Amino acid sequence: MSLSKTLLALGLAGAALSASAAVTYSATAGLTSGVGGVTTNTFDDGLLPVGFATYDQLGALIPAPGNSGYAAEPPGDLTAFFSVGVSNGQPSSSSVSFGGLGVSYFGYYMGSPDSYNIVTMYSGNTMVLQINGSDMAAAASQLADGNQQVGFYMNFHTNGGTTITQVTFSANQNAFESDNHSYIPAVPEPRTYAMLLTGLGLLVFSSRRSQDKSNPRFY
Repeated sequence: MSLSKTLLALGLAGAALSASAAVTYSATAGLTSGVGGVTTNTFDDGLLPVGFATYDQLGALIPAPGNSGYAAEPPGDLTAFFSVGVSNGQPSSSSVSFGGLGVSYFGYYMGSPDSYNIVTMYSGNTMVLQINGSDMAAAASQLADGNQQVGFYMNFHTNGGTTITQVTFSANQNAFESDNHSYIPAVPEPRTYAMLLTGLGLLVFSSRRSQDKSNPRFY
């Protein structure tokens, strides 16, 4: 197989797997996602999920009813929730990592938005989005002033082949409270399958030609 053909085939396969950084977000009313087909982690059992969605910090779980001094439960939320901050055993940051190809949608209900609330999203080792509490509050037409009566649902959608493989919540003060984390697993787009098949086809074709040249048959 020639080097040029090998590089072409690998390039096509690699292009099919590459992600273009494109994540859009919006805020909606309510405690749960309005997007169909989601899987939701409510944290109501007092355990952090593991498996396809794996969380890394048990200290981010806060039992109901929370504490208005350092981790106020999101308004209307009467169950255990997820929080990061700097006191009372909370981690200052905590991440959820996704298996497979990652997710094409992620969302969460958040309360009392503060400017120091940070969400960072990655696709593999590449950061594809980072927003703060002011950005999130603005999406909901609210102020990032820590008002414990304010709550809204954040929705993040990917496009252009991007998938989200990790989401990190962080806060350098008290606190960033959220609940009802929802996601939709990503699946390869039809064009991704086509490009992968094209690349693999070129590899097989080139390999066969190389074998024919090295083993000529005489009739």
